[in-house]
Amino acid sequence: MIMVTLDQFWKFLKTVRKKSFSELVLCLFLLVLICVYYCVDVFYILPCMYRLPSVLYLTHLLSLTFVVFNLLTNFLAIMYADSSVIGRLLTTSEFTSKDITYCYTCQCNVPLRCWHCDICNVCILTRDHHCTFSTTCVGHYNRRYFLWFLLYLSVASFYEIILIIYYIYYKVTIKFSDLMVLVPFQSVLTGFHLTVGQIFVVLLTLIFIAVTISSLLLIYHLDKVRKGLVCHEKQENNYDFGLMRNLETVFGEKWYITWISPFIKSKLPYNGIDWQSHVNQYKTK
Repeated sequence: MIMVTLDQFWKFLKTVRKKSFSELVLCLFLLVLICVYYCVDVFYILPCMYRLPSVLYLTHLLSLTFVVFNLLTNFLAIMYADSSVIGRLLTTSEFTSKDITYCYTCQCNVPLRCWHCDICNVCILTRDHHCTFSTTCVGHYNRRYFLWFLLYLSVASFYEIILIIYYIYYKVTIKFSDLMVLVPFQSVLTGFHLTVGQIFVVLLTLIFIAVTISSLLLIYHLDKVRKGLVCHEKQENNYDFGLMRNLETVFGEKWYITWISPFIKSKLPYNGIDWQSHVNQYKTK
């Protein structure tokens, strides 16, 4: 079991080295930003709001740590969980075999709902989309982690907005000149003198962008899950097995507790390869 884990980790490291420079920069930027906000909250904002140690401080600290833990671990799980066809036995039923195509790059038959990603240069099972920030494709085995990452990013961003606004209201005076930090060209002309007000203007602006994007993406992708679709599919209902089964298809049999941690094992009901046989089984029930 340990050897399998080490082999998977080595495979993960090799795939990271093949990523483009811009994707790696965006990935590192997001990870650093999450850590920066956490440190600002724990070591700067919360100690100024509450006396140490206090029940309120510990409540905020534990809540914030839980959210950030799930945010980071789900993000890393997106990258680590492999949804590609590499190393998989692509067995298909007699119904599926009539509709499959052949990928000359991967040199294999491509199952239903499997698409080749030009960026990852490999076919992905139940491919949803390519995530630039995680430098990998979201597919059959890591879609669960992507959705929980979006949820925790939305929660963390909204929570951060409340903390920063509360802190600014009582502790920081924002001048109109501090807003000029949002115009880099103007800052270069007038001289760059970083103030506390400017720091919190930048932090608040970035977090407003984060909560807007993550919330919209979460609503969009949850709607796809509800309908049994992936991003490539529009209004098809071939794979709509009902709300509860659709949730199990993405989050696994223990979908109701997967929010606690990405380390909770939740077996997926389908293998992501022979979708037609799964459809036939559902229709005969």
